[in-house]
Amino acid sequence: MVIGLTGGIGCGKSAASACFARRGFLVVDADALAREVLGSPACVDQMVGRWGRACLDREGAPDRSWIAAKVFADPTERAFLEGLTHPEVARRRALAVADRSRSHVVEIPLLFEKNLAGEFDVVVCVSSSEPVRLRRLEQRGLSPAAAKARMNSQAPLDEKVRKSDHVLYNDGDLDFLDAQVGALVARLQAAS
Repeated sequence: MVIGLTGGIGCGKSAASACFARRGFLVVDADALAREVLGSPACVDQMVGRWGRACLDREGAPDRSWIAAKVFADPTERAFLEGLTHPEVARRRALAVADRSRSHVVEIPLLFEKNLAGEFDVVVCVSSSEPVRLRRLEQRGLSPAAAKARMNSQAPLDEKVRKSDHVLYNDGDLDFLDAQVGALVARLQAAS
């Protein structure tokens, strides 16, 4: 079984992934794959060709904060970066779930935005209220304006909830989230 796990930024997808991992699922983090691709020499060369060396940190690695500010402020630049990274991320994601003898959960924030639902047996959305999401993003160091910009760059959360097969509500503590994941895994295993 391959589960696509999505939700809005700040909803707790990584916390939910950890709950699935405790139940034997192999976790594939699309954002981690994207970070690997972003740091590849071919990608770095193309970013420097477009943006200059300003997109690199002092060590010559991609400056993710600088890049995020650039792409979240300009849809054209975001499309450039996605065009550069998404095909390789998709290739790596497919390789990661190729062994269907194991169950996988693929954490992929832009699952619906990139029309990827058909790649998964089941789609699960992690949902949280906006105040909780904003608080979590501010705890990660984002300003309220930056947090809102990132939230607004994704499909509306209620749309993701509607399109998903199952929803995990994550406004409570981790025990509550873990209990929901446990109940969902039991239902999915009983149905298969």
